[in-house]
Amino acid sequence: MASAAFLIYSGIMPLIKTFIAIFFGYLIAKKDMFPPAASRGASCVTMNVSLPALIFANIVPAFTPSNISALGPLFLTAFTYEGIGFLFGLFIREVCYVPRNFWQGIIIVTGMSNWGNLPNAVVLSVTEQAPFNPATDPALGVSFVSIFIVSYHLTFWVAGAAHSLSWDYLPGVPQGEEAERPVSWKEKPIGKLIARYLLRNEVPSRSLNTPEKDIESFKDEKRCIGEPTCALPAVQSRADNYQDVDADSDVQLTRRTSHLSATSFHSVHPTAVNTATVSRCASMMHPSTSAAPTLHEIPSMIPPAAPKFPFLQRVLKTLKPLTVVITPITLTLAISLPVALIQDLKALFVDVSSEGGPSWHGPDGRPPLAFVMDTAQFLGNIAVPLALVLLGASFARLRVPRPLSRLPIMAMVLVTMAKLVVLPVIGVFLIQSMVKAGMIDKDAKAEKFVAMFLSGTPAAVNQLIVTSLYSPDGTADTLSAFLLIQDIAMFFSSAALTAVALLLL
Repeated sequence: MASAAFLIYSGIMPLIKTFIAIFFGYLIAKKDMFPPAASRGASCVTMNVSLPALIFANIVPAFTPSNISALGPLFLTAFTYEGIGFLFGLFIREVCYVPRNFWQGIIIVTGMSNWGNLPNAVVLSVTEQAPFNPATDPALGVSFVSIFIVSYHLTFWVAGAAHSLSWDYLPGVPQGEEAERPVSWKEKPIGKLIARYLLRNEVPSRSLNTPEKDIESFKDEKRCIGEPTCALPAVQSRADNYQDVDADSDVQLTRRTSHLSATSFHSVHPTAVNTATVSRCASMMHPSTSAAPTLHEIPSMIPPAAPKFPFLQRVLKTLKPLTVVITPITLTLAISLPVALIQDLKALFVDVSSEGGPSWHGPDGRPPLAFVMDTAQFLGNIAVPLALVLLGASFARLRVPRPLSRLPIMAMVLVTMAKLVVLPVIGVFLIQSMVKAGMIDKDAKAEKFVAMFLSGTPAAVNQLIVTSLYSPDGTADTLSAFLLIQDIAMFFSSAALTAVALLLL
């Protein structure tokens, strides 16, 4: 039995290089040597090129018909972690002070976790040493992490978690200092139901609605955002206010999911235009000019009506939610798995003679498409260090409200404890139970480690991007504070969770 000191050492040492990379990202961003524009460009390279290449280079040789059964348990584990996190968020929102414009945000920040850059870095580092097999387990580990990444995309983009963040900024939801006014538990969503239907108490009704003119203005703005001529400036201005690691790719996903939840004005009345609405749209696009467009200019601002194909439109509308999950990462997974499992295809890329497959090779004695694997590995090698540098740069740009007394301190502490202490404990017991039930092979060390480790990661910074787009002023200071305290606690929880996982393998 390994000593406690050795386990702590084994848990900390593989993480040191990841922390150093994060520190350098933080340092160069603080010194303005890594500006937001560079972060956006590097993020595009990571998400669209290097990370898909890394996944392909690891899945093809790692997955075989004998270990493909890991997909089911890992998907189940990922969705279980998310569901438990959402329940924690609901509970904390009901019992703690949380600003009114963060009631939905705290649920998402508790339920959704960073399953991208950080886990890949740790898994690659840890699985290169005992008790893992350095020849196979690093590739398997990255492949298993990719399953969690797909689960994240399905929940955040397709299931509507990203769009639900807009509920904190609907008409009638207080903003600014009014949002920080404490309310009793009877005024919280679940508390209100308990007080009204179980306790039969009168729920205090406080008018939190905005004036009708503000609601009408919001509707007109939302209608304007649905227009091609107004959508880009409105979204782009908020995107420019917040520069983060995955800005470009995730802003595109946010735009697409936002359009799914609101019916375009022209889809109902393609030829009808309200003059006041056009004036408001024009003033938002060009705030420096106060002159409204003249009547002869209005027809030129109206996009032509789309051709009427009702059946085709219904089919496309039904399938449109599925398009948000089509990303380079998910496409790579969809291509890599068939290649890995079909021996005739796999033999084109890697040697499968040891698995009983065909032995095809070119003039150099290697598989005919071995150069594709070499290229994917070459591009994938930059994914982890670059992502860690980007993560450190994002920490340098987090903004914390002042004074600190404005923050929901108790809620921040409880969310951090729930994500980085309680959920990892649940995850360890859950994986041990799945091993005893035969759902996970007891000898599958890489699978068990990934499933345990990903139970204790901090919140995903993608939420900060989406929130900044929905926020009226483009800021998300409360969320920034939640992310900051979790990222600080991450350094200690990751080492402890790694040591515990190694002890149980």
